Amino acid sequence: MAARRSTFRAKLPGTHKGKSSAEQIWLNRPGKPLRNVQAAVEAVGGTLADVVALRIYIVNYRPEQADAVGGALREFFPKEERPASTWIGVSALAVSDFLIEIEATAVLE
Repeated sequence: MAARRSTFRAKLPGTHKGKSSAEQIWLNRPGKPLRNVQAAVEAVGGTLADVVALRIYIVNYRPEQADAVGGALREFFPKEERPASTWIGVSALAVSDFLIEIEATAVLE
């Protein structure tokens, strides 16, 4: 059977009117965005090991957030299985309550 490439998106809303930030989500609920990705991949019969690339869009990203983001990625992806990842700071996402959006590409056998 040929491998198939699938793309999944996980979005995580924050609280209204700036009372929370993407950084607070990573610090207080670091696994939540990645659990959403994991659930989407598993729903089609894959695992996180099938994820080959992540694009993480973070509202108002600052370099000081790197430890929180990196820690969450290390928690979910062992060193030998970490996908390529790109972190993109944005001023806003399509839905104003969303603070983080992760686009994951997985290759399923």
